[in-house]
Amino acid sequence: MMLRISGLHEVAHDFDAMLIDQFGVIHDGQKLYPGAAKVLAELQALSIPVVIMTNSGKRAAANVSRIVKMGIPREHFVDCVSSGEVAFQSLDVSRAFLIGKDGEDYGFDPVQFVERPDDAEVMLILGSNAPKTSLQDYRKMFDGMSLPAICCNPDKMMLTSKGLQPAPGAIAAVYEEMGGKVTWIGKPYGGIYAHALNLVGNPQRVLCIGDSAEHDVGGGRAA
Repeated sequence: MMLRISGLHEVAHDFDAMLIDQFGVIHDGQKLYPGAAKVLAELQALSIPVVIMTNSGKRAAANVSRIVKMGIPREHFVDCVSSGEVAFQSLDVSRAFLIGKDGEDYGFDPVQFVERPDDAEVMLILGSNAPKTSLQDYRKMFDGMSLPAICCNPDKMMLTSKGLQPAPGAIAAVYEEMGGKVTWIGKPYGGIYAHALNLVGNPQRVLCIGDSAEHDVGGGRAA
């Protein structure tokens, strides 16, 4: 049943913890949305723990730093759980072939990123270099590859200054379509929810808040 509310205060007491999406809910990538800081402060005052969730290929610390710099006090959320962090903690390799955005530091040290797929143990799909690199360009790159891949951001599209562009999930889908083996980490897949819930003691009554039917709503319901 769908319940329409005028504000989170109407239902907050029905939950023991909240998992809240980052991009598109708390901020737009550059600044906080109006009221976001106030809501997190009120949840903290009610002693309702909040974990901020994100399909980001970067590790948790980088996402925490971004949110705090935007104006959310660190004590107002338990942690930020990123798909990149969950992937990093499950890695058991020393050399990887990176698919990501030019110049981006994903914080995966001491994993060594190598130039040639043949020298890697796994391909890490952490970001997208679109529109500079198109899906067709990635398709050509993947031709003949058999390296197992881990996609650390299942999002298919991302909003850029040049409009909607293919996100890491779309790149991973191309590789999978070509016969590559892809392990998906992040919303809507269960591993990221298990990681987040463990941080708050695995409560029974949890509210998931997000802006994506596929990732946030579907992932929350499945979890």
